[in-house]
Amino acid sequence: MDRLAALIRPDTTLVSIMAVNNEIGSIQPIQAISELLADKPAISFHVDAVQAAAKIPRADYLTERVDFATFSSHKFHGLRGVGFVYIKAGKKITPLLTGGGQESDKRSTTENLAGIAATAKALRLSMENQEAFASRTAKMKAVILEELAAYPDVTVFSGRENFAPHILTFGIRGVRGEVVVHAFEDYEIYISTTSACSSKAGKPAGTLIAMGVEKSLAQTAVRVSLDADNDMGQMEQFLTTFKIIYEKTRKVR
Repeated sequence: MDRLAALIRPDTTLVSIMAVNNEIGSIQPIQAISELLADKPAISFHVDAVQAAAKIPRADYLTERVDFATFSSHKFHGLRGVGFVYIKAGKKITPLLTGGGQESDKRSTTENLAGIAATAKALRLSMENQEAFASRTAKMKAVILEELAAYPDVTVFSGRENFAPHILTFGIRGVRGEVVVHAFEDYEIYISTTSACSSKAGKPAGTLIAMGVEKSLAQTAVRVSLDADNDMGQMEQFLTTFKIIYEKTRKVR
């Protein structure tokens, strides 16, 4: 918070914060940031809520001070390629697309009616089950974290406190993340190297680098994404497979 406060200048017009980091799952203090900006009405406050919606309580990412919040349907079992933006009453945005004036003149072109309806339905169902989702995924994450702690060459980047329950990022020191990803694929278990947005770029997680993690260690990071549809049996399968991979990669560490 002190760092953010120091970055705000007299000419600052926008603060944009990711509510839940997509690479390690850390939850940002949106309420505290809202309080910091309470006496700065000239600054618009945008929250990237893509990884937060239906995963953590709404009050943790959508406060009264938030002016804009963006969401993506596929993060709560909706269709890929569909998103929406929350705009506080009285706030205005300049449309990127003009023409027909659809969506209250904020985004022209014919509306994707099927996508809108599917997104609304998926969000409503996911919000109804948010507490159950959080409880179930937190328990599975705890099981994995407890087991990973027994491996001396494993570094865990995602904790329990102030982290989303569905994201777990870790690395095996000395083994690049893509090697671990492909090893799991051989057992039909699919994880990723940090975020899907950058997994094909071949670069270490930008978040970890920003946190001061050494590049060689950041390059080991892999991300496990959990869902309420997963179960403890799958967690046991994951951990059994991980033990095999850990032993196989011992020679390269």
